[in-house]
Formats: sequence, structure tokens, C-alpha cells
Amino acid sequence: MPAWGRIGRPGIATLLIALLATPEARPAAPPAEARAESTPLAPPREQLLRAAQAAEKRGDWEAAFSLYCRLAPTDRGPEARDRIAGCLRKAQQIRRHADPEFRKFVEQLKPSEALSLYAEVVGKLPGLYTARDRATPQRLWEHGVEEFDRALSGPAFRKAYLGEANADAVAAFRVSLREFWVKRPIGDSREARTQLRHLSAAAGDTFAVRVPAAVAVEFLCGAWGGRHSYTVYLSPAARAADAVGVPADLSAYGLYLSFRAGGLWVDGVAPHSWASFHTPLHKGDRILRVNGRLLDATADPRILADALLSPVEGFHEMEIVMPVPDMGGMVRLPVLVPTVYGAELLPAKDGVGYARLGSFRDSTARELDDVVISLKNRGMRSLILDLRGNPGGQFGAGVQVAQRFLPAGIVVTTEGQLGEFAGRVFSSDSGMAAWDVPLVLLVDGETASAAEVVAAALKDHNRATLVGLPTYGKGMIQYPVRLAALDLPDDPGRGKSGSVKVTIARFVSPRGTPINGTGVSPHVLEADPRRQFDLAVERAADLLPTSPTPRPTILMP
Repeated sequence: MPAWGRIGRPGIATLLIALLATPEARPAAPPAEARAESTPLAPPREQLLRAAQAAEKRGDWEAAFSLYCRLAPTDRGPEARDRIAGCLRKAQQIRRHADPEFRKFVEQLKPSEALSLYAEVVGKLPGLYTARDRATPQRLWEHGVEEFDRALSGPAFRKAYLGEANADAVAAFRVSLREFWVKRPIGDSREARTQLRHLSAAAGDTFAVRVPAAVAVEFLCGAWGGRHSYTVYLSPAARAADAVGVPADLSAYGLYLSFRAGGLWVDGVAPHSWASFHTPLHKGDRILRVNGRLLDATADPRILADALLSPVEGFHEMEIVMPVPDMGGMVRLPVLVPTVYGAELLPAKDGVGYARLGSFRDSTARELDDVVISLKNRGMRSLILDLRGNPGGQFGAGVQVAQRFLPAGIVVTTEGQLGEFAGRVFSSDSGMAAWDVPLVLLVDGETASAAEVVAAALKDHNRATLVGLPTYGKGMIQYPVRLAALDLPDDPGRGKSGSVKVTIARFVSPRGTPINGTGVSPHVLEADPRRQFDLAVERAADLLPTSPTPRPTILMP
């Protein structure tokens, strides 16, 4: 296992919230102050709650999940988080059943192979998951029963795998799942496999199961669907795409697209994203070509993904047609989207700098160094670092960013079963090399994972003032565990088994506060994005060297 795992929250949350919070159209990216002033006000809480409940009622789980995520900053109790987790599970299941690649994988599996995969998961992962008591074979079995029960309620699953299933028979079998099968005692992977074989046979006796392996696959996918685990099974095709980073869309740039009549369209530009800073794109633009590939009315996501595999001289070139008559042109996106961008000195406040930190990867700390040096050379004396909407990324990169601003002390402690992360303390020894510029962090309910490591460390050491909303509360490390049940001994590289992305550790802040499920609370609480920016500017101005610079509180390991 590498020294640094990857952390991050489910990408669908960022995508959906971006679509629902698209900034108004503009011909070019304005300065940070203007961007903050043009951000629309959030709808009232009651309006969002009613919309989320209505989406649940009609079974639109994608919309319900997005709306509940938008409520999360002000509604942070266990019930709210359960609603988010429940909607996400249902949305993921629907997408899985509609995915032709996943369906092909299931249809080609033999029932015995699906049982072997499930048994491997039940046997292997309880020793890896961060909280062993939540990953017992019994708990995994119960989650699997719940997932299969939910699948039977969906017409897409029944149509794809059961054929013409009698509604009364399905209803009766679902009752047996909840009253009998979920209570079966499961002590180890052997018992899990045996009971699942019996359950699959009972399902086959009840209705015509067209794809027998589908029952076991639902248990496999549902085993880790418990509350806030964020653990997911990746089929061989999904695992391959995840491993090599094959781009399926342009969401890393903050661009959200849809294929509809006439071709490919921009459905939204995420606030604070790279695209919002560095492109003129806005909702309603049509993308005519990507890297020279025509995207006409017959195009689909596979054609886009194929086009993105052929960049032009290190850039993705997009030919755009705008709604305004005779408007359009070429937009170039760097293949490796920067993680630190939008850097500028704010004209309204002499000496106050601004930079956006959009995510974390290997290059982030070096990018930040370059930005800070450039801004200091231009006269920056205090810095606003914008972490709003940052979904996380590489854990090590988050630690390195915190070390850039902390001369000494604890950055984060990890807790997990694996020796590499069991009670391990990550600290800073930067000393005089640490940046001493006064610092303000902008955070919100979409600030997650590695970004929360940074926010918690700088807050606990009194090194930064935090402005905005409480962060998301996903403080954990995830790692893809390769499965091998279907791999041939003489050809282990084929990877027929897929993998499970499992949570292997959770974070604790320097002062001993768990980040997962709670997040990091700002010093200055403000829900309005426009006011967040204004307050951050005021605090940064107060921290200019003419005012006393706060001395960090060093928390030693």
C-alpha cells in the first residue's frame, strides 16, 4: 500500500450541487470581489426541504441527494446525514442498473463466481475497514439484504435481471427478506456464501431470475452500503478507468455537460471552479468539437471520453457556439487542471491576496509555493485561501499544504486497523521555512476530506481565521483493495474480479476532535457566499502587518 491513500467525497455531490448553483452568465471571469458579489443567494431552508421531500416522493434520488446536500450546512444531525446516505445509495443503485458496462459484467458472471466474489469481500474487508465493529460478517450480510430488497423495488432491476416478475410474488419475497433472511446468523465468509446460495435459490424458486448472478452482485455492492462508509465495489471496467484516470467528463474543471437534441451542451459551471476563473463558458453554450472530434446529435458520453484521450499539445481544445448570435470560439483546457488558481491581489484592499485551492494532488504544495511567492513579490501581506467546494483528493497533499503554514506541531492523527494508519501522528517541522503570511480560509459545506485536514490543523493552531460554513465532515482515507477470486493463478494481471474502494482510516484534528461526521466549524459563521467573501477580506485586512500578527499555538505530538 502506498504511503498516501486517496481521500475524497462522492463526486456526484459536487456535480449536482454545481448544477443547482450555477452562476449567472458572463463573458469573462471577473476579479474575485466581483465573483463573490455575483454568486446567487441560496434558497430558503424550507424551500429546499420541501423540494427534497418531493423528489424523494417521486423517486428522483439524484435530485433528492443534491438538495439534502445543500441543506447539510445548516442541518447537521444524524437524521439529516442518514437522509443523504440513503438517497446516495438509491441513486448509485439506479445508475448501476442502467450502466450497460456493469450489466454486461453481471450477465457474464457465473453464479458460483459471484458467490466467490462476495465471500472474498466478507472475508477480507473486516480486517481493513477503519471500524471493525461496523464491518463484521453479520453487518455486511444485513447491508446486502437491504440492498437486494431495495433492488427488487426498482423496475430497472426487475426488467434487466428478473424478466416478467409477478408483483405479488416480489412483494412477498421482500417481506421474507426483512423478516427472515436478514436475521440469519453469519459468523464468517463461509457461512455468508452458504446463506447467499440458499437465498439465491429461493429467489429462483419464486420468480424467473434471468441473470442468476445478479442476486449475489447486489449483496456484493450492498455489503458496504452502511451509514457514511463511502465504500463501493468497482467492476473490472470501472476499476480500470479509476486506475488510469480515464476522463469520463469535464467535471474536474467545474464543467457539467449533457447530451441532448443537437449535441453536447454546457449545463453548468461550478462556482469557484477552474472554468469559472479561466474560461468564458456558461450554461447554454454548445460544444461543437472536442480535440477536433465532432459532437453532433448522434454523439454520446463514450465519444466524448474517446475524444478526451487525444489532447492537442497538452490541452483539450473545445470549439464553442454561444447562444448569442455569431458568438463562439475556441476554449483550451490544460490536460492536468491546476489545483491552485485564480491568484490575484484584491484592488480594494492593498496587500490582500487571494487564491483558490480547488483540490489536492501531488503537485498542489508546489503550485501553492509558486502562487504565494508570486503574490508576495507583487506586494501581498495577507492571504485569503478559498477552500469552498474543495472535495479533497490526496491525503499527503493536504498534510503538505498544512505544513507550509505551520512551523511545528501536529497536523492530523489517523485512526484505523492497519499499522500504517493506526494511531499515526502526522506533524510539521517546517520551522523558519513555513510561510508566515497572515491567513484567512474560506470554507463551506462542500469543503471535504483533505481540505478539512488543512482547515482543522490551521484552526487548532490558531494559524488562520476560518470564514463561512461548517465543512462537510468526511474525514477518512479510502483505498482500492483488489479482489482476486476470479483471477487465474497463471494470469493474475487480467483483473476479472474488480476491487473494493474501502475506508481504511479516519482523521482526528490536532486538538483531538474527530473530523468525520462533524466537520470543522468556522470562526465567523456566514451562509451568504457574497458576505463570506466580504468578511474574509475584512479579516485579511485586519491581519495586515500594521496589526499584530497572531502567534500560532503549537500542539506537539
